[in-house]
This record gives sequence, C-alpha cells and structure tokens, in this order.
Amino acid sequence: MRWFDAHNHLQDPRLGHDPVGMVSTAAAHGIAGMVVNGTSEADWPQVRRLAEQCPSVIPAFGLHPWRVSARSGAWREVLVECLNHTPRVGLGEVGLDRWILDQPLERCLAMGTGPQGPAPLEIQLEVLEVQLDLASARGLPVTLHCLKAWGALLDCLRRRPRLPRGFLLHSYGGPAELVNEWVGLGGCFSISGHSLHPRKATHAAVLRAIPRDRLLLETDAPDQLPPPEWVSHPATDVHGHPVNHPANLVRIAEGVSGLLGIPIEELSAQCEANWMQFFGPRLQDVTEPLPMGFLTAPSGSAAIAAAARASDPTGSCSGHR
Repeated sequence: MRWFDAHNHLQDPRLGHDPVGMVSTAAAHGIAGMVVNGTSEADWPQVRRLAEQCPSVIPAFGLHPWRVSARSGAWREVLVECLNHTPRVGLGEVGLDRWILDQPLERCLAMGTGPQGPAPLEIQLEVLEVQLDLASARGLPVTLHCLKAWGALLDCLRRRPRLPRGFLLHSYGGPAELVNEWVGLGGCFSISGHSLHPRKATHAAVLRAIPRDRLLLETDAPDQLPPPEWVSHPATDVHGHPVNHPANLVRIAEGVSGLLGIPIEELSAQCEANWMQFFGPRLQDVTEPLPMGFLTAPSGSAAIAAAARASDPTGSCSGHR
C-alpha cells in the first residue's frame, strides 16, 4: 500500500533542519508523496528548495490567514514568482480564521502574526480573494484553512466562479450539514490524526458524511499530533515538546480506517486515486494524453489506483534526486 500526505509543513523549524531526511524516512515507511505548504513570504523559498531536492514533494505557496498582517507590499509579486518557476505547484495554505482574532496578542505573536497581531477578517478575505484569482487563472489546486469562519468562507466561494481544480478543506472541522454544499462547489476534505483524539469522537459522524471520492489524509506535521497510540515516529522540537512527524501518516491511516469503517486496503486505494485526481499535473503541463479515468476515478477502485500509480509523474518518494 502507498500513502500520500495531503498537507504538512516540513519547512517548519520545529521539525529541525533536515526536511530532506524526514521525506526519506517517510518514504521508507510507505509515504509515496506529500504536499508541503508554505505560509508566508519568509518560508516560500524553503518550500521551493525542498521540492527541488525531493521529486515526491508537491510544493504549495500561499499566505496563511495568520500571516496576513505581516505581508510585505510586494507579497503578490513574490507569490507569482514562486508559482511561475515551480513545476506541479499548488496554492496554499490560504483561508480565513476568526479563532486567531480572539487570542491574546502575546500568543498571536508567537504564532507569527507579526507585531500588529492578526489581520481583521475583512482583510483576510481581501487577501484570500487575490490568491483565489491566481488559482483560477492558473488552474491550480487550492488548500484552504478555515477556523470558526465557515459562513464567511462559504459566502466567498458561492459568489465566485467555481475554481477549475477545486479546493481541499484541510483537517476539516466544519459541520456535517455543509459537506454536500462544499462538494457541490468542488471541495475535497482531508482528515488528520487530530480526529483520532477521544475528545473529537462526536466529530466522527461528520467525517463519515464525506463522500469517499473526496477523501484525503494528512499529518499537518509538525502540528495536529495524534494520540500516543497512533504515533509511530515520536519527535520533539528544540524545546523537547512533542511534534508530529510525517511518517506517522501510516498509523493515522489505520486509525481513520477504523473511525470510518473502511478496510485499510480500500482506504489506501481510494485515497491514492483521490490524490491523483486532485493533485495530479495541470492539464496544460501534460504533454501526453492522460490515461482513461485519471480525472474520474470511481469510489473504492483498486484498479484506478493502479492506473494512477502508472501515471504518477513523481515516482516513489525519495529524499534526493
């Protein structure tokens, strides 16, 4: 079985200074690909460099809502430059966050908001709109962050033309009654190990409402550490605090398999097919015809997952070219 991490941040200094080594460790344990998401102008170069070193890494560049107030006047131009010069790229992590607006300034500063604290929701929305315009024009998959701002995000996507490659709601924490509407707008959903905590048990019914052909898995490393019993690769930051390692994805998948009642082999095949559909190459980047079914993988099809493997332009995950 092969696994794909739909969302992490291996450039985060809390994971140390050997992201290539972490990619290699994850590869040795069955993680065949991952999306590494930038969050600001400060870390986009690191994400870009990691993708150059590791062909299994899909880079994504975006201005995270926590970082909006720290952006420079040239942030859009810097973002465009990253998108222009990075093959097989995504746009993310971008989105809206009301939760951060209620946090003490000291905590916000520690989270990287910049000295002014977090940007108001209306400014977050302006920045998000600019980035969604870029994704629409370029046909890029979009990874969305949303925390306590589901109505505002839904309104934003309703009034826009549908994103050509759709969007991924990472570590989905919204209500079940919105799942069908997100799907109608082109949404996919990724589940993290955080959903395996006992205190999240009531959210399991929401996750079961996600259509299987819209389901992906993520670690969000170094964040969203799963419960200890679902951690295969313990890791700590420089202060000795536990952090999430991308190689934990296999154990997370086993936990999600039980949570959703999906056999592990079926979950692997489905998530691989979904990964290929969402994060596969842009149509304008493909020089040969895509195999039949590449963008229309049926639910639970191991055959389509096998076809997707054959068409995977990254090959198996490797720490070095």
